[in-house]
Parts: sequence; structure tokens; C-alpha cells
Amino acid sequence: MSLNAYILAGGKSSRMGTDKGLMLFNEKPLIQYVIDAVQQVATNIFIVTSNEAYAHFGFPLISDVKKGLGPAGAIDTILFHSLADTNLIIACDMPFIDADSIQYLIRQHQDKPITVPFYNQYPEALFALYDTCIYDMWHQLVQKGNLKLSDLLSSFETTFVNGNRMTESNRNLFKNMNTTDDLLDTQ
Repeated sequence: MSLNAYILAGGKSSRMGTDKGLMLFNEKPLIQYVIDAVQQVATNIFIVTSNEAYAHFGFPLISDVKKGLGPAGAIDTILFHSLADTNLIIACDMPFIDADSIQYLIRQHQDKPITVPFYNQYPEALFALYDTCIYDMWHQLVQKGNLKLSDLLSSFETTFVNGNRMTESNRNLFKNMNTTDDLLDTQ
């Protein structure tokens, strides 16, 4: 299996008030935590953003093909862009992601085109694996206005991994930093 990694850094950050991937958490940009973990398992890393400030991290930047479609549109862009069989997609605001959890997720990715942790009754669709072969169908659904990730996932054969088990060794694994209070509460 060939693998590309894509870090999503193109969100509106409306609750944070500024580009959250660049916000400092323990004196380091949020995205740097994700980069550090991803670099241990993938060599082809891309950042999905239209913000040129991310260029200084040293990875290719990819802008959404069609703006304003949220994470579903970003995944559509990734599936269109990727030349790899499988794509690791991670949001930039998850600083507790670690290489062991990524490797565990990769090991679970076997016979279905999407592998997603299921944590506290919700799919963690922005820390997941998506096979490039689903592009045509994903694209059609997004073009029809289907933008809710849980609805999109239900349209494909998906392996749901026990996210609660994944947090046994890393209790903050799925914690997102959405507000400045989140940054302060976790320090």
C-alpha cells in the first residue's frame, strides 16, 4: 500500500478567531505536533490550506479545488490530488496525535476503502484513512451537496476502529483545539 499524508489546515477557525493550526500550544504551533507524529510514518506529506503562511513548514500546500465545502470538500480535493493508494487525513488541531496511534490505524486498514476511529459514539473522520479509489463516488456526493461527513461515510464500506481502545494509552488522542480556552485548559 502506498500512503500519502494530508494535514487539514484550511478551516475557518471561527471559534478560535484566528488560523488555529498556527496558534501556539506549549510554545509550538498546533500543526507542528501533527507534523511530528506524521513524519514518523509517512514520507509524502501535504498541507491542505490556502494560507501561504504554512509554507514555512516545508511541505507542499494544496488549496481546495472548490472553496467553501468544508472538510468534505477538502477530502474531495485530496482524493483528486493523490497518486497514492491510501491517504492518511488528519486535522491540524489535534496535538495529541501520536505515531503509535497512526500505525495502529494503518494496521486496521485492510479490506474496506475507509478506516475511521469511532470514539464516544462519533466517527473521527478527520483522523482517518481514505483510499483514492473512492474519489468518483465521493466527488459525486459532494457535488450533490452531501457535505456531512457521517452521511458520506455511510455511503461507503467503512472499517470503524474502537477509538475508546485507542485512548487507553493516550487519553487526549482525539482532543481538538477549537477555542483559546481549549489551549489553556490542556496546558
